[in-house]
Amino acid sequence: MAALTLNMVDQMTALEVVKRANNPDAFLIIEALLQTNELLTDMPVLQANDGAIHTTLRRMTQPGGQHRIYNQGVEVKASQTKTIHDRITMLEAYAVVDKKLAEHGGDVAALRHSEAVAFLNGMGIDQARDLIYGDWTKNPAEIDGLATRLSALGKNVISMGGTGANLTSLYILAAGPQFCHLIYPRGSSSIGVSRQDLGEQTWKDDEGNPFQAYVDHFEANYGLVIRHPDAVKRLCNIPADVDPTTLVDTILAQLRRLPKGATNRVIYANASILNILDKAARDRPNVIYPTTDPWGKPLTMVRDARLRQVDAILEFAEIAVA
Repeated sequence: MAALTLNMVDQMTALEVVKRANNPDAFLIIEALLQTNELLTDMPVLQANDGAIHTTLRRMTQPGGQHRIYNQGVEVKASQTKTIHDRITMLEAYAVVDKKLAEHGGDVAALRHSEAVAFLNGMGIDQARDLIYGDWTKNPAEIDGLATRLSALGKNVISMGGTGANLTSLYILAAGPQFCHLIYPRGSSSIGVSRQDLGEQTWKDDEGNPFQAYVDHFEANYGLVIRHPDAVKRLCNIPADVDPTTLVDTILAQLRRLPKGATNRVIYANASILNILDKAARDRPNVIYPTTDPWGKPLTMVRDARLRQVDAILEFAEIAVA
């Protein structure tokens, strides 16, 4: 059996990869997307293994061994696998700055940069929403997000008992090449993101009237892979009056149910849930505590799992999961 080898890039996030690629435009894009999409902060990104498709052989069972006695053989067993095909989606935007506005501001480059960051922040929100709620059957341009993939109650989708529409969810992930990770198109030297300076263009306003503008075109091509069937847990039907102790205890229980060997564990939730957990930290400081992440930024931990704020997760308005 060939040994499993992982290089550093296999385990690096998008920002870490572009830092090493010495690609200033890609670095700008990823850094701006991160400001509004913290899903990018911890999940490693890998190159798709089949162009714009990533094919994964997901192991569904572990056959194990069998005890035997002398002169008696053992049963030949095989593990059960399932082939998963995850696709790449294309997110694009044009940043348009009126030429005269840029020139009258005195610093054309600075204004264009500011406008580009604003557009990329918006793209980060779109990307986060897609990674959570994307549904390929409803919109073929999207990928299937976490909520779509974990849409029915089961061992990986746990209800917190809320009813009605004033509900929300949180997601507990084992992030890594063997668990849950992002992908970018095969052959891309910029991990699927790009900026093209289209220079001065004759643009049209909303009513079709032309004007001169400076135009940038941005692209982010990405996908989501859940390689291990138990790599993601969803706590759904969380009501606004959820008992903090019950919520924390449920999170702790699900952290123990993540796959063995997962060392990069993350919890994605919206601001309301993070506020509830921050309050719970007063009574459970040995379980929920402040620290800094590997990049020196402050964050809150639940045991060894990082809490990340994802504003794309609906604020107590999600339809109940049944």
